[in-house]
Amino acid sequence: MSELFGAFFWSCLVIYALMVAAQVYGQVFSKPKWVELAPYGVLAGLILHTVLVAWRWIATGHVPTIGNFENGLIGGWFIVVMTLWAGWKQRYPLLAAGALPFALLIMGGGAMSDTSARPMIASLDSFWLYIHIFFAWLAYGAYSVAAALGVVHLLRSRAAPRELPPLLERLPEPPVLDDLMFRSIVFGFIGHVVMIATGAIWARDLWGNYWGWDPVETWSLLSALLYGLWIHLRVGLHWRGRRMAWLAVAALSTVLFAFWGTSMMGGTSHSLDDLRLKAPGEEAGLAPAAPAPEQR
Repeated sequence: MSELFGAFFWSCLVIYALMVAAQVYGQVFSKPKWVELAPYGVLAGLILHTVLVAWRWIATGHVPTIGNFENGLIGGWFIVVMTLWAGWKQRYPLLAAGALPFALLIMGGGAMSDTSARPMIASLDSFWLYIHIFFAWLAYGAYSVAAALGVVHLLRSRAAPRELPPLLERLPEPPVLDDLMFRSIVFGFIGHVVMIATGAIWARDLWGNYWGWDPVETWSLLSALLYGLWIHLRVGLHWRGRRMAWLAVAALSTVLFAFWGTSMMGGTSHSLDDLRLKAPGEEAGLAPAAPAPEQR
């Protein structure tokens, strides 16, 4: 990345980190104004973040979806947007303190990888790519919000009602938090299923088979099954409370590993370098060579 882009990028991360710190400080030291003003700082960071996404898009000529850095950049954007929406819609000033660290994690991790701009290779230049990635990040953002709600639920339900700090007293009752966690996870699960389905269709066009047990595919499926179990426990067995909050927080680790852990380990077609190895005759930005005609 250029020096100017890098300066804006790290400034964005600093703003997010400061807003998380402000919310934690306001909670610990009973300073309500710090917590209530923090979302406005997050909004300022989001405006800068949006400029960065547009900047990268214009510079590369394609949606920022190539490599860990671009995925982290646009993935973090989805998390922040959904966090702000949920925070203001439900009047949850503390929600960002639980969700923003996930955005910081993937954006910071992406910055530690190769940040150079890469052209769109022909095998990725497909309409299905944008649908696949859009629903992937939509699901990740919803799951991050659900995990943040789980953290808020654990804080809210930890103490007896008469022992709650002033800030926690302003939060909705645990049953309301249960319902919002459920809605967020159902929303994310639907996006997750669409992501897997569109990825399978795209893989059929690209490699000739719908499913190849790629590490990212496998972990995405396991993650979907885990969230499906969460929904079953909630709807079928009527589980609620702290154990469901803990499960919502823990389940996000499978999503993080599916998105980042498997790519770092290599050997997956979701890594750009491994994708190039899988299509050795393809140059960046060029269509793959036409197959040789069959011999009669």
